[in-house]
Amino acid sequence: MMPGHGHRRHATQRPGGFGFPVATVVKSRGSTGSDKGWNLPLANLQAGALAMLIALHVLGPSLSGSVPTIAACAFILVFGLPHGALDLEIVKRERRTGRFAMVALLLCYLGLAGAMAAIWQLAPVIALAIFLIVAIVHFAEDWPELGSKFLAQGMAIALLSAPTLFHMAELRLLFVALSGHSDAALVADFLLLLAPTSLAVAGVAISTLWRTGSHGQAAAAALTIAGMVLLPPVIGFALFFCLYHSPRHLGAALARVAWARSARRVILPITLAALGIAVALFAGETRADLSAEVVAASFMTLSLLTVPHMLIPFVVDALAARPVGRIVRRGRTT
Repeated sequence: MMPGHGHRRHATQRPGGFGFPVATVVKSRGSTGSDKGWNLPLANLQAGALAMLIALHVLGPSLSGSVPTIAACAFILVFGLPHGALDLEIVKRERRTGRFAMVALLLCYLGLAGAMAAIWQLAPVIALAIFLIVAIVHFAEDWPELGSKFLAQGMAIALLSAPTLFHMAELRLLFVALSGHSDAALVADFLLLLAPTSLAVAGVAISTLWRTGSHGQAAAAALTIAGMVLLPPVIGFALFFCLYHSPRHLGAALARVAWARSARRVILPITLAALGIAVALFAGETRADLSAEVVAASFMTLSLLTVPHMLIPFVVDALAARPVGRIVRRGRTT
């Protein structure tokens, strides 16, 4: 761990992804005050984007059409995926991992992604449920300032269930398009059952953030929920994923590796490879229309990368805790 990067673990949180210190991810240099974890320019950008999109949706052409949906998927892939591109680079840098161990971890990463792809092919509705559960666990890591797993997980569930309030039909169609099976609509029905309680918990969480001095975080949380309630599901999710979730985690990762080198040698190639996966999935889709194919390819790609992004840290920690973990800790085989 490099000194001076300010990524010390908090006792009440599990670090996001590869030990990402999400509580200190994007705090502006030289900022002061008690607000933690979210800087003002990004919060303002999120608020401005939300206001503009709501105005367009209410006063202008609907954002539920094919073109806005395809554009939102493109934003998710281009601006959302890079935040996980430094996973293995962080392990290599901080664990001093050797070539053999890195190859083993890469194979594990690919194996987990391949397993998720197989589940999508064999049992797509189950794959959708797994994806949502993993997303809840992952997005709960965005709120470490709460100091409560219950409130953080409530926020994450509220985020995914919020569209059921005003966009239930669209959410059902989205899940059916993603899985290719009408039974996937039942997943949306289940989220509807979770919505009242989870949104109430989210309200408590936002109030807690405000009372404890995390005003920027409280505003970001409120904007996130508002976007998911008021905007079409894919549009609201793109707003959250690209303007909140990804910048936090990418900022944490970049604080731990050399920015210029990582951008040139790691982030761009891996992001392009992920886009290649999306293109390949899109080419193999036979959905009813173009937007359904784009949605399916985009969110399947997201799930293929999210599962190893979440699980590989546990693999690394497990290896480090065993005698064979010397491979990971010392970067050599014994």
